[in-house]
Amino acid sequence: MSEEPEPETRVEAFVADILAGPDELALVLDLHGQAIGDLPAEVLARPRWRFTGMGSSRFAALDAAAVLRTAGRDAVAELASTSSWSPPGPDTLLVAISNSGRTPEVVAAAEHHRTRSFVLGLTADPGSALAKGADAVLPLVAERAESAGISTLSYRSTVAALVLLGEAENPELGETGIAAAVPALEVLLRDRSDWLADAADILDTGREIHVLGDWARQGTVEQAALMLREAPRIQASAWDTGDWLHVGLYTLLPRDAVLLFAGSPADGEAIATIHARAGLVVSVGPEHPDADLHIALPDTVVRDPAIRALVEPAVGELIAAELWRRAAARTLREAPVGE
Repeated sequence: MSEEPEPETRVEAFVADILAGPDELALVLDLHGQAIGDLPAEVLARPRWRFTGMGSSRFAALDAAAVLRTAGRDAVAELASTSSWSPPGPDTLLVAISNSGRTPEVVAAAEHHRTRSFVLGLTADPGSALAKGADAVLPLVAERAESAGISTLSYRSTVAALVLLGEAENPELGETGIAAAVPALEVLLRDRSDWLADAADILDTGREIHVLGDWARQGTVEQAALMLREAPRIQASAWDTGDWLHVGLYTLLPRDAVLLFAGSPADGEAIATIHARAGLVVSVGPEHPDADLHIALPDTVVRDPAIRALVEPAVGELIAAELWRRAAARTLREAPVGE
C-alpha cells in the first residue's frame, strides 16, 4: 500500500481535481449517452427503480430518486449497507454505484438482485466485481480519475449518468439539456476569486458548520457537508432547511456560520433565526437579501435543477479546499522550530 500524500500535496491535488471538472464532465456526458443508448428499451421502462451505494455514491442518487418520484416513478436511493434491501424482481431496475467497483456492500446488494432484477453497474473499473456481475455498465471515468482520493469528479459523473438515465426514461425531465452544465461550471470556477476568500473568512470559525438546503436537493447538501468533513476535517452536518428549524438549530452557537444552498421556502425564517443567534449565513444560488454573503450561480444553473445538481457541488468543494489550505498553513506556522 502506497503512503498517503502529505496534506499540503493533497490540497493541491484536490484543487486540481476540482478545476478539471468541466473537461471531464464534457467527456463523461458523451460516454454516458452512448452507453445508455445501448440499453434495451424495456430496461428503463421497469416501474421500480432502486439505487444503491455508499457515501457520495448514494448522495449522487438521492436527487435523481427525488426527481423520478416527482414524475411518478417508484424510485428510492438505498444505503447498500442496510440489513433489509429492497426485494429483487422482474419489475425492478437496480442501479448499483461504486467508483472502485469493489465496495463490498454494493457488490453484495447487486448480487442480491442478480438474475431477478436488471442490474446496471456504475463504476470506473470495467474489470471489477461489480462490473462483472452486472447486466450492463456505465463508465464513471472518461479521462481523469481523482488524484486526491476525494469524490469530486466521480460524484459529478454519477449525477450526470443518473440525470441522463431519468431523461431517457422520461424525456419531459430534460429542460435545458445538461450539456449546458459544462460552460456553467467553467464560469463558476473562473469567477471563484470573487467570493471564495470571503466565504472562507466567514466559515472558518473552528466550530461545526451547518449545511442547509431544500431536501429535494439532498444529495448536494450531503455532499457539501462530506467535503468539509473529509478534506479540512471540519465537523459539518447536512439539514433540510425547514427541518433544521425544528431539530437542528440547537447546536448553533453565537458567531457560528451556516452554509445555505438557497431555494427552500424556509430560507427567510432560517436566516432570521441564525441572525437572532448571532450567526452568519453564506448563501448559494438564488439571492436572499438578508444573507451575509451571497455566492451567485449562472442563470442557467438556477433555472434547471439538473444543471444545478452538476454545478453547485463545486461550491462546497472549493470552500472545503480553501479551508483545508488554511488549516494546513496554520499547522505549519504553529509547528515547533526544527520539526
